[in-house]
Amino acid sequence: MPLERCEVCRGAGRIRGIFHRMECAACNGGGFVKPDGAALDYPALVEQLRLRLAMSGDERKRMQRVLQQAGLLPEQGAAVGYQGNNRKGAGGAHFTGD
Repeated sequence: MPLERCEVCRGAGRIRGIFHRMECAACNGGGFVKPDGAALDYPALVEQLRLRLAMSGDERKRMQRVLQQAGLLPEQGAAVGYQGNNRKGAGGAHFTGD
């Protein structure tokens, strides 16, 4: 479903009241509206936000794979602590507590 950013809250889902921040009534707090400007009902809003979150997670994983293949992303995980210099100088221990 094509959605547009809510112009009332500028896509934040919340607006500033006099004393506090509150949910935007124009978009039901989702930050997105239908192309005609109408707010989505809650089940449709939850579904659309869940789908967008899943798509952004998939895109992040794809970008990480591309960066790893290009050698632009540093190594991650437990192996990083066992590699390289421990910066303790000559005779320095490499004890990791195992």
